[in-house]
Amino acid sequence: MTFEEQFTAYLQQFDITYTQLAKKAGLNISTVARYKSGAREPAVDGEQIQKLAHGLCEAAREKGLSVSETEILTVLQDSVKNHLYIDYDTYLANLNALLKVLDIRGSTLAKALSYDPSHISKILSGQRRPGNIADFTTEVAAFAAARCSDPMDISALSKLLRCDEASLSGRAGIQSTVAAWLGTNVTRSSDDPVGHFLQQMDSFSLDEFISSIHFNDIRLPTVPFQLPTNKTYTGLDGMMKCELDFIKTTVTSRSMEDCILYSDMPIGEMANDKEFPKKWMFGMAMLLKKGLHLHIIHDVNRPLGEMMLGLESNIPMYMTGQISPWYLPTSQSGVFLHLLKVSGAAAMEGSAIAGYHSEGKYTLTKAEDNIRFYRKKAERLLEKAEPLMDIYSVHRKYELIPELKKTWGHGERMTVACSLPLYTIPEDKLKLILSRSEADDDTAREILSFRREYLETVEQYLTFHRLTLTIPELSQEEFEAQPINLALSQIFCETDIPYTYEEYTQHLQQTMVFAQGHPNIILKTDNAPVFRNIDYTVTGDNLVIVSKNKYPTIHFLIHHKKMVQAFRSFIPPVRE
Repeated sequence: MTFEEQFTAYLQQFDITYTQLAKKAGLNISTVARYKSGAREPAVDGEQIQKLAHGLCEAAREKGLSVSETEILTVLQDSVKNHLYIDYDTYLANLNALLKVLDIRGSTLAKALSYDPSHISKILSGQRRPGNIADFTTEVAAFAAARCSDPMDISALSKLLRCDEASLSGRAGIQSTVAAWLGTNVTRSSDDPVGHFLQQMDSFSLDEFISSIHFNDIRLPTVPFQLPTNKTYTGLDGMMKCELDFIKTTVTSRSMEDCILYSDMPIGEMANDKEFPKKWMFGMAMLLKKGLHLHIIHDVNRPLGEMMLGLESNIPMYMTGQISPWYLPTSQSGVFLHLLKVSGAAAMEGSAIAGYHSEGKYTLTKAEDNIRFYRKKAERLLEKAEPLMDIYSVHRKYELIPELKKTWGHGERMTVACSLPLYTIPEDKLKLILSRSEADDDTAREILSFRREYLETVEQYLTFHRLTLTIPELSQEEFEAQPINLALSQIFCETDIPYTYEEYTQHLQQTMVFAQGHPNIILKTDNAPVFRNIDYTVTGDNLVIVSKNKYPTIHFLIHHKKMVQAFRSFIPPVRE
């Protein structure tokens, strides 16, 4: 029997909840919750396991049961020894990092280990644990060793494991080193593109961005930008110059037609240029200042890092609500690179051979017949595109809740939240917080109504589906450094309503009690959350919801399966 199973059996046998046991044992409730969920195991000879045994013994005596503390301690210690002592959160992070470095898909691992693919998927997402972690680790390490024959794989693996390549000599050496590393407390460093994208969103402030580029001071030029009717550009520098000239021509024209923008050109080289990103961003800000709507067709067939970098560069524009993001569902050739951007005043087209970006050729035209030709071409391209994500800002406030309700039927959900869920706080406690914060009557009624509807939706969902929920558990020092507000982004509440630390800890306890009463909730706590201003939810295999709670409040419903999978396998980095 595993430690998780033995510990749960004792709770049932002595008729005690893990929250009650935590108080008796003198342990943090979240720590005991992790023992119960299997996310953590205590050290065999550590103080925690002894406190657990003492608390369980006290509970047994209160029920009139005759059992010694020594007996309970021995059974718990044996369950740890016979299983495998690990920090499972770290184990899971290491496992996903290993598969990513060696480019091993979950389906491939499932086939090699004779597992059901859905079971492996749930293991990798943290929804399930292997029945025997020791055996599972041995099998994974053996498969990794068999796959790791290329010198580049060896080099990448040595960096991940932080060991010399000499220790990865031969299959036996690789297998033993990987198996030992998987269960250690050494996590991989995170340069995950999903994490970088989320960090940029988390820290982004539209007010600061507007101030930094002096958006409110921008005066659109009234004199048309002077260029030949047709102009040709070559090479990477030429492409960047063509981009900026296209923007200038569009901004200085009288046309208010929507822009359609598509490119599958590599963007890493342009992002490395010190000046171009600033000039490009300022130019895009001028297009938005003019009031143009931009249809951006993203290339999602490029590597994930490139794709996320492209999305990241558009974060400021997404926040304005003037952007419609699209993607092409069919894969392009991968040999030819294309660029097509059209406004009411200019058209830009270019192409290059993959790998020879610097030899590309680009044309900018202002001729009316050429613009009509390229606009028709761009419109046909847009017809073949599908929405990459739906963006809900305050202007679409009343559309959001009905749309979010639909998402609760899409299968199992995994949510990482920067605050506590509103549906877990009792209504009378919420009323006290609203009264203390002096929220006006209309705001209070809206919040209370939202909480009731939210709770009803969640209760219905949990009848049939599983929810994995990660919430912040902060010390008073951490909380006072960065206070937490009520989670009201879904109703675009314009007023921040912060908790007091006492209110926060009470709601945290209430959330744990709520989870205890709903077996389909897997509750995890994070005492060092990386993200303080965003929540993200992966629902089923078809949708990711990323919500930014303020500066500004905005919600992204991302549909593309490649991105959904990237978010599902993402392990948040540990905050230093």
